[in-house]
Amino acid sequence: MATFTLLTAFLLCSPCALLAQGNWDVGFAAGVSNYMGDIGDGAGTARPFIWDLQELRSRPALGVFARRKLDQNGLWHLRFDLSQINISGNDKDTKNPARRARNLHFRNQMTEGSIRLERDLMQKPLVWARQRRAMLTIRGFVGLARVNHNPESRVDANNLVRDQLIESGITSDGQWHSLPELMTGGVDYSDELSITTIPFGLSAVITGQKRGGAADFYVGIEIGFRMTDTDYLDDVTGFYADPSEMSQLGAALSSQSNLVDLELAGPGAGSLTAHSYIGDEIPVIRGNPANDDAYGTLMITYGKVLNGRSQSFNRNRKSYGNRSRGGLFKKSTRMKF
Repeated sequence: MATFTLLTAFLLCSPCALLAQGNWDVGFAAGVSNYMGDIGDGAGTARPFIWDLQELRSRPALGVFARRKLDQNGLWHLRFDLSQINISGNDKDTKNPARRARNLHFRNQMTEGSIRLERDLMQKPLVWARQRRAMLTIRGFVGLARVNHNPESRVDANNLVRDQLIESGITSDGQWHSLPELMTGGVDYSDELSITTIPFGLSAVITGQKRGGAADFYVGIEIGFRMTDTDYLDDVTGFYADPSEMSQLGAALSSQSNLVDLELAGPGAGSLTAHSYIGDEIPVIRGNPANDDAYGTLMITYGKVLNGRSQSFNRNRKSYGNRSRGGLFKKSTRMKF
C-alpha cells in the first residue's frame, strides 16, 4: 500500500499533471451493491460466487472518482475512487429450510477508498448517418481498496426475549445494534473493521464528442467485485458461542431462531437446538469460516474530461487488434479526441 500511496501523492500533487491537456477526468457513480457470504439464496445449500447472492437485498451504492491517463495513447489509466457501499442479507429471504430457521440478518454500511489500474481492451466508433457521434470502449480494471465496515443487526420481532429486552430499555422496536463488540460468535473483532480488498471487473464506456472531435464527457456501466480476507462482513461465521459469556443483547442477536420461524421454514428446518449453543462438547455451526465474504457493485458512471481536448481516444484500431465491421461499427479515419 505504501507504493500506491506515494504514486497517488505524486500524481495528485504534480501541477503539470493537473494542467495536462485532457489527462484528467472526474465524475460520479451510482448503482447497487450486494454481497456473497453465509446468508444466501436458493432452496439448496451454499452456491459459489454470485449464484448465492440475494437479489432482493441489493442496496444503493454511490461514489466519486478522478481518473488519470498514464500513456500517450490513452490505453492505461489510474483511477481513484471514494464510495459509500451498502450490503445486507436476511435469512427470511431464502428458501433453504435450515438457513430460514436460523433467522439471522445484517446490514453493513461501508466506506471504500480505492486505487485501480484500468486498461482499454477494445474500442469502436459508433456511427449514425455516416458521421461519428461517439466512441464505445470496453475496459478492464484491477486494484487495491481500503474499506471501513461495521455490521449491524436488530432484535427480530419473534425473538424469544424481545419483549424482555424492550421492557429493560436495552433495545427498542426496529433499533439497529453494532455487532462486533457484542461477540455474537464468541469473538470481539471490533479492531478488525478496516480491511483491504481487491477490486476487479469490466466496464463499457460511451464517450461523447463535441464539434471538432474533442472528448467532452462519457457515460458507462461497470460491474466490479471485491475479494476480502474476512468472514465478518455479515457477522455470521464459526459456531454458536456460549450465551452466558455475552451480554443480554449479544445473546439475543447471536441466535434468533424461534418457534414461529421454524414453522415457517418447513420440513428440514431442524429444532431450536440446531440453531443455538448446546455445549462445547457438541459445537453447532452458525456460519462457514472456510469461505471469506465478498461483495460487488453494478454502477452507472458519468465522467467529465478536464481542461480542453483529450487525446485519450486518438488511436487507430490496430491498438486493439480489431477488424473492420459493417453496420453500426465501421472502419473510418482516426478520431480527433
